[in-house]
Amino acid sequence: MFRTILVLDIFDGIVVHAVRGMREQYLPIKGASSVCETSDAVEIVRALNPDEVYAADLNRIRELAAGDNFPVVRDVSNYCKTILSCGIRSAEDALLGLEIADTVTIGTENADFNVIGQACELADDASRLHVNIDLMNGKILTNTKIALTPLEAVDKLNDYPINHLIIIDLTKVGTESGINTGFLEEAVARSDHPIIFGGGVRDMDDLNLLRDIGVAGALVATGVHNREIPVEMLRE
Repeated sequence: MFRTILVLDIFDGIVVHAVRGMREQYLPIKGASSVCETSDAVEIVRALNPDEVYAADLNRIRELAAGDNFPVVRDVSNYCKTILSCGIRSAEDALLGLEIADTVTIGTENADFNVIGQACELADDASRLHVNIDLMNGKILTNTKIALTPLEAVDKLNDYPINHLIIIDLTKVGTESGINTGFLEEAVARSDHPIIFGGGVRDMDDLNLLRDIGVAGALVATGVHNREIPVEMLRE
């Protein structure tokens, strides 16, 4: 079953509108949404009633002094399944995230393959772990020493007992600029893990295209907030 997953980018306790990965410029989502009149994560989830959300804790991802958004994510998890992205930098960070959300994704932005391997070993159930490959201008966005191409990283991750591989093209997030289908087709062909994709997903045509090329699910936000993707798609 194809999954349409609502993204909640959470910064300083509220949901913000992500555009092109320029996190310092993100503004409260209520100013960009035609489906909700709030930037409160729990109120958005109660209003839209998604089956599943991808919650990105931007305070932790950016390693800001303001701390984390774990209380917000914990509250959201009472209403729907939650994939948590929280800037994991160690296996212990992953275990902490698993106390809060249904599943946790380890991003290559802040974690290397040693961290991924250690988290898989220490977690009681490695199937609750995903890995994020975040792309910026066609390359892996990373603060570590990862020096692989995106497809090389896809190949390498086949050796790890994670659940899904999540690929996000941050260059296209919030832009509705379309999808690099050639890259995704190659990634699907080479990955032993189901792939969830986010970044530039515009409308139903894009969702159908992703499904047709074998992607397992899509991360969506802007397309829902501007009504190009019906809210009902979040409940299938």
